[in-house]
Amino acid sequence: MKKTILAITVLVAMAQSSMARDAYDKTFDSIYVAQKIYYSLDAKLNKVFKSLKAKLSQKGKKVLNKSESEWVVSRDHTCAYPETNSVNIACAVSETRSRLHFLEDRVRECEEIGCKIEKLR
Repeated sequence: MKKTILAITVLVAMAQSSMARDAYDKTFDSIYVAQKIYYSLDAKLNKVFKSLKAKLSQKGKKVLNKSESEWVVSRDHTCAYPETNSVNIACAVSETRSRLHFLEDRVRECEEIGCKIEKLR
């Protein structure tokens, strides 16, 4: 009986250890995936930014550059934690995706009805 209880205890401990490892594995996997998504979105954002910039007048380019700089500061303020040297990757993904959609909308607008500089802010 004692051997059975000991065997069950060992199996439960092993299962809990495996579940804990799986939880850590899933956590690190999710961080890895989120990071890959962020890099992909950032690359696409840079491509769309360049595409939009090519469609703008000199004044429009200045407005877009200023808007982009302000967005970067806002994103960093929202998603980065300098005191712990860390970044909330889910926040960075969300902010970057939102900015990407904004820029894609401006590109479509330029192509369909003309660039509206006042909407770049």
